[in-house]
Amino acid sequence: MNKSNTQYDLLITNATICTMNEDMQVIGRGFVAVTDDRIAMIGSGEPSSSMNASDVIDADGQVLFPGFINTHTHIFQSFLKGLGADHQLIEWLNRSALPYGAVMTPHQHRLAAQLTCMEAIRSGCTTLCEFFYTDQDPELADGCIAGMMDTGIRSVFIRTFQDRGEDYGMPACMVQPAEEAMREVERLRTEYRDHGDMLSIWTGPDVTWSTSAEGYRTMLDYCKAHDVRYAMHIDETEVDDAMCQATYDSDIVPMLEGMGFLGDHMLGVHCVNLTDDEIDAFARHGVSVSYNPVSNMYLGSGVAPIRECLDKGITVSIGTDGAASNNTTDFLEAMKFAALIQKGFSRDAARITARETVAMATVGGAKAIGMQQSLGSIEVGKKADMVLFEPRHLKSMPMHDPYATVVYSSSPENISTTIVNGKVVYRDGVFACGIDERQLSRDIDEELRKLRVALSLDEVQAC
Repeated sequence: MNKSNTQYDLLITNATICTMNEDMQVIGRGFVAVTDDRIAMIGSGEPSSSMNASDVIDADGQVLFPGFINTHTHIFQSFLKGLGADHQLIEWLNRSALPYGAVMTPHQHRLAAQLTCMEAIRSGCTTLCEFFYTDQDPELADGCIAGMMDTGIRSVFIRTFQDRGEDYGMPACMVQPAEEAMREVERLRTEYRDHGDMLSIWTGPDVTWSTSAEGYRTMLDYCKAHDVRYAMHIDETEVDDAMCQATYDSDIVPMLEGMGFLGDHMLGVHCVNLTDDEIDAFARHGVSVSYNPVSNMYLGSGVAPIRECLDKGITVSIGTDGAASNNTTDFLEAMKFAALIQKGFSRDAARITARETVAMATVGGAKAIGMQQSLGSIEVGKKADMVLFEPRHLKSMPMHDPYATVVYSSSPENISTTIVNGKVVYRDGVFACGIDERQLSRDIDEELRKLRVALSLDEVQAC
């Protein structure tokens, strides 16, 4: 080989590149070269003839975006799509998520993780944040993590806890002291530390009505001592404030602010009922928001004040939520809802633009998980987490504006290639992990039969 030649691992050519960098630069026809897990070079026009790569993707006519970052889901719920439909949050939990979650096995969690992550990858996600609250058996977390790792997606595993809540329907087997929960978080951080930034371990309280004031303090002390990030469902419905008022004579956000709980390591999920003062508190303390528009509509929870959050400088990201309160892990669908709901309820078509929506899905997601230095935009030195969008399908053609097309006119059929950490994990309908969708479906159906038997034997109460 000529010494002037440069060898890369992956070379993407002839793409429209939406970099999502600080200048929101769009390269009309360009290339991206990848070495190992990093973006090594970006340019416009044709790459030099001296550039060689082990894998070359001609992306003529396609759009290259940074990988989308789904900041909130519940993986086990992929077994439960459609169960508990047409009920609000507490009734829905007690009809579907909690009964099944109380009896699922580690193997079932692994299958659910494969299903969730593959659906996420096919809809352009390169990072998935799992909010895990079925904590009755430590091996359940290991099963879920194994399934995530099987697919090659970048993972944030948020091992949450409940130290009360039986009066709201929380199964007793899921309730544990906060000290015990933090020991389990530390176990996971220790056992999986070798996976680097492909797997991050967080913690957090599950929901307001299943967390005591002492639990919040115990968790916060642990996180500050070990520099651990945390997330929580907060102000999803009026129940949060009603419970806090009844128990602590305070709404939840002021209570947490008084504890020193609000901070730049916190990701607040849903945030439907934030007041103006609470938005100001989030902004002061650097709290990020995970906006879950589809589940908020599905459960009748309401519309989060996203424009108000953005205007205050709050980092906003997008989550699908669990597939039992969304019925898919289709991130493209979540992006469309994210924009349209804000427009419809405000009667302002410009309230959230397509470009802002893509920014929430990329840059916002990276900031929300504390990885903005390595994810969220296509820039030299950043991780090679990217997605190729093919607009030449009936639903999405013709494409006049790539941002508008991906937000308003797309579906998973438009995702031609998903790249995580420099590796192609999905291309032209084929998953690199080798998991067969038909066999996965058969395996899940068999496990669902076992779950229905377990539920009929009242094992939920027994646990």
